[in-house]
Amino acid sequence: KLKHWTIVFPLTLDLASQGGQLIVAGLDSKTWQSSLPADPWQIPAINSSPFTSGLSATFTSLGSVELTWAWVPDMDATAQQITLTIEGQTLAPTMVKRPTVTTTFTMAQANNLFTPGRKFIIQCTPIAPGLWATPVNTTFSIPKSSSMSSISLNNQPLVSSESTMTSLSAQGTNTMEVWWGTPQGAIQTAEFPLQNFKPETTQFAGTSTVSGSGSCLASASVNSTNQQVWWITETGAIDGQVNSGKGWAPPGTGPGEAFPFNKASTASTVNGGSMASLILQYNNGAILFWVDPKGAIGCCRWMASLGWQTVFDALPQGTASASSQLTTLSFGSTAYLFCVSPEGAVVGGSWSDASIGTLGPMSPIVVASAGNAAPGGGIGSFSVSDTVGGNSQEIAVLWTTPKNGIEIAFVYEEPYSFRNFQRPLTAAQSVLGGTGIAVYSNTANQCSVWWIGQYGDLRRTNVDPTKVSSTPTPNWPVFEEVGPGSCRQTRSLIVQKLSGTQFDVFYVNTKGALAGLAYSL
Repeated sequence: KLKHWTIVFPLTLDLASQGGQLIVAGLDSKTWQSSLPADPWQIPAINSSPFTSGLSATFTSLGSVELTWAWVPDMDATAQQITLTIEGQTLAPTMVKRPTVTTTFTMAQANNLFTPGRKFIIQCTPIAPGLWATPVNTTFSIPKSSSMSSISLNNQPLVSSESTMTSLSAQGTNTMEVWWGTPQGAIQTAEFPLQNFKPETTQFAGTSTVSGSGSCLASASVNSTNQQVWWITETGAIDGQVNSGKGWAPPGTGPGEAFPFNKASTASTVNGGSMASLILQYNNGAILFWVDPKGAIGCCRWMASLGWQTVFDALPQGTASASSQLTTLSFGSTAYLFCVSPEGAVVGGSWSDASIGTLGPMSPIVVASAGNAAPGGGIGSFSVSDTVGGNSQEIAVLWTTPKNGIEIAFVYEEPYSFRNFQRPLTAAQSVLGGTGIAVYSNTANQCSVWWIGQYGDLRRTNVDPTKVSSTPTPNWPVFEEVGPGSCRQTRSLIVQKLSGTQFDVFYVNTKGALAGLAYSL
């Protein structure tokens, strides 16, 4: 009786698609002699055309790599196996079934190896019924900024945990200076001449000047002969020093020279307190703002011709969360301030002319309703245009959300109306909670935003403000500037213009020391 046998030969699609023949011969189990070969069986031709389009890889605001492709119509592929090999390590493969066209590898899956400029290989293997196609390899590099240099200090006094750094660049010079509080309560400073990436640090004010846990610092450069730096003491007084062109020294005691806000309980000390400053039109003066213990926005104006004036509330009690940061900007004579309310709203105020003889309370502004912002998160702002529609002003406000994303709102203030619209800049969970953001706008259609990621890395995105309204889903390019495990969880993240061709970003590294990046335009 004739028996029938079935033998399965696995063939990869690349071999099967080449055609070929199968020839079978019998083998006697006793004599080990083979029979005459059977007639050849022709392997059916298999279409070797691509089963999917080329792979597209994107580095996302989450610190992940997202892979996207398209299935070629009328081809038989039903799934695709994807593997990622980095530093000799091949991650566990991911199987994606049709019609899904995307998959993501997270920073955690990559064992924190998604570092700036790191190259890796992505292998995609389409699968047809019973057959595996030829694997297709794609090389991808984690994006990082070009024309960027690291900044480190020759000696590294630590930054206290709740210290908020400040910086300024003296007008007419190519030098900037940074200040921060130390765990011993001292104020430390470092001066950065252009192209000097390893400056020395010096003690600016002695130990116990501020709380060892941290203090908010602020500064203003009115002109080349008037720079001022302030800090919040443990008692809630605001102290500081002045540079009138002859070096830093405490303020004078004469009329208009002494700080009228150097009194206990002037400012909140929660999380080190919050302050911000702005320069008036034509460099006629400066205004210092702070959050007071009852959530009001206190302020005081310094005029070049008069000195310091009276302290008053720019916005009433309950305006700001005790842990809110402040951001300010000016448009000609108009001044703006924004903060986060206790309810998580983004609020602020404006003066149409901040240089008039007597300032009253600011006109209130609501940028985003309650629940939109994280009170202890970052906030920033920049000017977009002062000629929108010919007679209106456009400004942008950015903040961290309760879900640890970054949102942006564009605020238009016209002579007789006020309007704004809001968009996400990053996905939720992109930002490490309780950290700051930094914003720098160098052209009308380019703005950079920095934040600390969930893995302690520093990321940057480039945003075109003119296209945000037509981009409801964030897809701006993201750059990994400093790799995982590099940044400490802190609100202190600042950017400072140094010259027409260079600006610097400063953060606190995991050792608690000041570090930075210098960008060349």
